[in-house]
Amino acid sequence: MSKVLSSEDLTPTINLARCSDGYWLHDTTRGMNLSMRAKTPTEAFIEALTYYQKRLSEVEQAHSQLKARVDKFVEQFVEDES
Repeated sequence: MSKVLSSEDLTPTINLARCSDGYWLHDTTRGMNLSMRAKTPTEAFIEALTYYQKRLSEVEQAHSQLKARVDKFVEQFVEDES
């Protein structure tokens, strides 16, 4: 088990901990560690940014697909004004 050597609240929801096995970056809004055992604080931030980039892309794609389905559904009930 990793031992916390020091811990710093960077924001009200993001904490960076220096542990015996590396740096851990925790996000309380997600309730999860965004980086574990990073060699440096910079590496921990890069891991977190990479995670959020991937997740944002997934969410945007899902939103786009849902929007297309909703628009198609609504079109069935909208009368043409021409």
